[in-house]
Amino acid sequence: MIARIRGQVISFDAGSVLVETGGVGYRIRAPESVLSSVTIDEEIVLYTELIIRQDLMQLYGFLIPEETDMFRLLISVSHIGPQTGLAIISRLSLPEICDAISQKKPEVLTQVQGLGKKGAERIILELQKKVSELSAQYSNATSSSSQVQDTLLALISLGYSREEALIAIERTKSLKIKASSSDLVKEALVHLRKK
Repeated sequence: MIARIRGQVISFDAGSVLVETGGVGYRIRAPESVLSSVTIDEEIVLYTELIIRQDLMQLYGFLIPEETDMFRLLISVSHIGPQTGLAIISRLSLPEICDAISQKKPEVLTQVQGLGKKGAERIILELQKKVSELSAQYSNATSSSSQVQDTLLALISLGYSREEALIAIERTKSLKIKASSSDLVKEALVHLRKK
């Protein structure tokens, strides 16, 4: 299975990004959070899920592993396919999804285009126990994701390329502990100066 791809962005459109790595181009369906942050010719790291159907093999990519986990949970619900799962993650943050499920709020989930009341109720029914265990983990993951985005923008504004900034951020050990964006910038700068 293809679980993670790091490569150069060749192109992107509404709904997918083309990433080249090792001379092979992968078209990856992605949520809005990915598509709004990509730049052509820059490096990106995506955590992926490969979906195989009778007539199709499709990769879905996310910025953080927790989004991939939530995607897997959503498509495990009967009659919820990959397109709907992707639409939910594009429209709602992980804590919002967890809250809607654990607090039994189908009206939050029905904000997603293509998801009706019955589908939202099915998600709540089938995932309520699983999601209640993961809510705290997902709220930490989302704050970590926004800190990474803030750090990336700060490093780019300091004159580093997106590729250099992503590599430095990935090398920082602070991503595994709670750290502020400024701490991440400082640690990333330490890695960039070692070059």
